[in-house]
Amino acid sequence: MVEHPNRRKSNGYENISSDIVLKLVKLPLGHHCLVLYPNIETIMKIYSEYIHFIMEQKDVVILFLPYYNTTDQVRQLLMTNGTDVKRYERNNSLVLIDFAKVINNPYLGIPAAFGLKEFVNKTQSYCKDKTLVVMADMSLYNHVNNIKDLMEYEKLSRNGYETKKWNQLCFYHKLDFDLMFSDDQKERIFEYHKDNVIVI
Repeated sequence: MVEHPNRRKSNGYENISSDIVLKLVKLPLGHHCLVLYPNIETIMKIYSEYIHFIMEQKDVVILFLPYYNTTDQVRQLLMTNGTDVKRYERNNSLVLIDFAKVINNPYLGIPAAFGLKEFVNKTQSYCKDKTLVVMADMSLYNHVNNIKDLMEYEKLSRNGYETKKWNQLCFYHKLDFDLMFSDDQKERIFEYHKDNVIVI
């Protein structure tokens, strides 16, 4: 099991979501955060609570690129959580896109790692008064065998982006993280995210 050297292991997952959500909500603007999760159920609970809370509390635009869950599953989960998904999608403050369908599609503006930066810039050009939150399950890269692009993208830490009006949350399933990176690459990934690493 992967454990960041600056964080202790968590023995149980049921009661940690509120603590993790609070940490994510308090993340300063311009930060790029890594979240290592143990199973799909845990990350579903965390992202659904986080999206619900932040949409109710802040003027944000959320782009969520799920991998292990379809966008329809995400919508259903959010609605069950009390989130007004239809309203937020209608006013473009919530954008759900299946990561697996867009990673190699140049027409959607996210063909590879660097395309996400372009998407951020375009989104902020018409949402100037809102904070952008990009959430992506990077476990996808383990299944498309494109670690080179991923390493290049992860190098773009918070200092690699000119704007400070956005945050990014990179989700990784621990098993995928173990399989996709060498020990040296893991160390570099942790370094790219500096103190913004959460291991569940």
